[in-house]
Amino acid sequence: MRVLIAGLGENKEFGLKSLRDAGHFVGVIDLPHRVPINQCDWWRAGDRFSVDSMLEAASSADFEWDAILCWEELSTDVAREVARKLGVAATRMPAGVFRDKGLMHGRLREQGVPSPQLGVARAVEEGERLAEGRFPVVVKPTDYGGSGGVKVVDDPQDFADAFRAAAALSASGRVAVDRYVVGTEYSVEAVSWAPGDTQIIAITEKHLTRPPYCVEVGHVSPATVPDADRELLSAATVRALEALGMEAGVCHAEFRMSDTGPILMEVAGRPAGDQIPRLVELATGWNLNTAELAAVVGERTAPGTPAAECSAIRFFVGNGETPFRHRVTLDGASRPPLLGTLRELRYFAAEGTVPRVPRGPEDRVGYALFAGTRAEVLAALAELDQGAEVYRGD
Repeated sequence: MRVLIAGLGENKEFGLKSLRDAGHFVGVIDLPHRVPINQCDWWRAGDRFSVDSMLEAASSADFEWDAILCWEELSTDVAREVARKLGVAATRMPAGVFRDKGLMHGRLREQGVPSPQLGVARAVEEGERLAEGRFPVVVKPTDYGGSGGVKVVDDPQDFADAFRAAAALSASGRVAVDRYVVGTEYSVEAVSWAPGDTQIIAITEKHLTRPPYCVEVGHVSPATVPDADRELLSAATVRALEALGMEAGVCHAEFRMSDTGPILMEVAGRPAGDQIPRLVELATGWNLNTAELAAVVGERTAPGTPAAECSAIRFFVGNGETPFRHRVTLDGASRPPLLGTLRELRYFAAEGTVPRVPRGPEDRVGYALFAGTRAEVLAALAELDQGAEVYRGD
């Protein structure tokens, strides 16, 4: 098939390789510096926020596309509109609902699905009324991507600054105010083959920095989770997707497991970022990128053979004070637990750099990716963490 990725996002080489390895012709439209030209079969520069720009680029091909996908959170609705205008298959879900946290949680509440959202505000004073007597709260842009602009606010005196920072990133100027949920954090990866036919692919364990920003610094797949909690997370994901009107595509849902059960933070109608699709394939054999394409065109896929029992990624961050030191040394990489489990290592900052306290994914300074037995992978993570506590929302 000829598959167009209309909005690639960062570090999506695994998705491109997955589709090409499956025999598909793959095109990309995005900003030129974000396109790995040697890893796609066709590309054009395009403004991923403009339907007209993306439509012009897609139409410039001298052939017809079979499917249009989007892996850039901010462009998913744009890509679906381009597909509609061209009459090409794409993910099927209501416009806006998976992009706007206000619409999302409003729909969830209407359908009786537990939501932490207290409301949505345009002005600081309106937000303060929502938060009054409920601190700590979480403020976040309603329509941004990733964890940008998200902050846990403990002190009412800090609310106005956090609100304005979130509003500055929101295209609509609207800010969601949520109650802060205490509980272990997980993500659930699922594919909806058709309306009412959703399959849970994997549950991933999430590692975070401590509040106020709670930046994701690692994932482990599959998560070590009690069977009862696994069933609750799976059922909550299916219920949320049905409430939101998901018909065909892949989703990445984020939960905290509270004392009263799983509470949905948010759900994206696209494959996860942070190389989670790669972790999932290593540990389960399921490829989320080829599964998404199959769902879009009305087909199904099956998992391959897992390469390992467990996989994980650890992102390196700074604390604003300590010079960064590369965690993997020549000696450490030459012996267990890193030897045999380390699959990829990248640094984005030189030794001696003092990275700021992370406020979002853009503040990560490298990562290491592992696969092996669960014991081997956990031992490798422990060596990198050097005794530091790993926060999981609890």
